[in-house]
Amino acid sequence: MQYKRGHFYLMTLLLLVITSLPLMATDLKGTYVDLLVRGEYEELSQHLAKWEEIAPDDPELYIAYFNYHFNLSRQEGMIIGMDPPEDEEVIALKDPETGEIAGYVYNEIYYDEDHMGLALEYLDEGLKRHPDRLDMHLGKIHTLGLVSRYEEQKDALIAVLDISYQNGNNWLWQDGERLADGFSNILENTQSRLYQYFQLKDENGYDYIIAVSEKIIELYPEVAYSYNNIAAVHYHRRDYQEAIKYFKLAEEKAPYDTIVISNIAYLSKVTGDIETALEYYEKL
Repeated sequence: MQYKRGHFYLMTLLLLVITSLPLMATDLKGTYVDLLVRGEYEELSQHLAKWEEIAPDDPELYIAYFNYHFNLSRQEGMIIGMDPPEDEEVIALKDPETGEIAGYVYNEIYYDEDHMGLALEYLDEGLKRHPDRLDMHLGKIHTLGLVSRYEEQKDALIAVLDISYQNGNNWLWQDGERLADGFSNILENTQSRLYQYFQLKDENGYDYIIAVSEKIIELYPEVAYSYNNIAAVHYHRRDYQEAIKYFKLAEEKAPYDTIVISNIAYLSKVTGDIETALEYYEKL
């Protein structure tokens, strides 16, 4: 099976790769960046309080508060477990009697709940005041994924789709810059999240894909890959009848989409409909 994987935009508010911001002592944001990069959190806390007095409605202030608490929440330590990350170095622990692997020691990043809670609260307050800041929405969505709060992440995706429909896909980015193509941006980022749900070792991931894809169909019925997403879920659940139904709906919206055509051909082959399989393979 194939999935359309959208581009993933790394949010400035989540990264310390923010050297493009002016690092001038007289600039509130520049000073904040400098203190954050240097890890001067006590001084940064005082600076943020001063910034809040001067410009309490500045959207960049809420991103700064988010970054402050997000960085304080991030912890790192060695743990023992049975499911180490694939990209981490591990030490295998063997049972002395059987010689079989009993576990692994590996490094893991985790997040302090109190600071993470405050980080998200500040981001929510910023979004309440500035709902058209897509960078803040996507930063929240990304963060919820980092801490495995997938149900909330799914709800946040649906909420941002509703806002996008209401504001005509007119989104702002960092420093209030207007996005040239908010429609493509929101859909590509959403599709990237749905692709990650396919990787979850959790049946709920399939439910999240369907819920978000159905919202896209409700708001933007011509977007073909939402039907493809739902079809892929039904395929993995071995409900081939529903899968082919949604693949055909995707084909109606995008008759020349090679991913959709390939999926119909493959599923037809799996279900023994060789004639249809050959028909669609010939279209590729």
